[in-house]
Amino acid sequence: MSEYLKSLQSLERVYNIPGRSFYRATAAITASRASAFIMMYNCIEFGSREALVGLRQEILAGGGGFMALKDYWQEEIARAHFRDRLTQGANHDSLIRDVARFAPGVVDWKSDLRRLPFSGNVDNEELLRFVARIESRWRPPRSCLGGSDLVLIRQMRNTLAHGAETFETVGSQFSTQDITEKFRRTRIFMVSLIKGLERYKTRQHYRRV
Repeated sequence: MSEYLKSLQSLERVYNIPGRSFYRATAAITASRASAFIMMYNCIEFGSREALVGLRQEILAGGGGFMALKDYWQEEIARAHFRDRLTQGANHDSLIRDVARFAPGVVDWKSDLRRLPFSGNVDNEELLRFVARIESRWRPPRSCLGGSDLVLIRQMRNTLAHGAETFETVGSQFSTQDITEKFRRTRIFMVSLIKGLERYKTRQHYRRV
């Protein structure tokens, strides 16, 4: 991502003088700025998912059983077992038998192992709520402004994905330097978060005290 933004800045320096290829190159560079938001969002979602999957795998390997887990993890596992059946309708007798087999709890996410615990797209607000719910002690560094850039990145990604605005229109709203600064702060936020979740996992803070 850093190299991509550096390349954009280099192209801007090359094509900063009006000429035969100036306008065509400027349009391409402007659209490429917008593409940076999609790339940043994909990095955020990938990093969040991989950190969460690693944490769940650790719980599976050494969590000490369902009753040893904190409330959030118990609820997440129970949801993985019964959410679809409750929302889609289920035979009551069959559901009761499955609940009885599940009790006092089976540590298994089934097909939800890689599922993110958010109803919509990822941003700093969703991640901070998640951190609070799992009772992690991690807090974002001041230098990343609480990860507030993630909200804009999500919004721009959705705008482009749904075709609400063109890539050129979105890209024209930001300079490459501005996007680079947003990426720098976002990287600080995500690296710190992932390290915080790694400490949470290593110290087994997912278990009841």
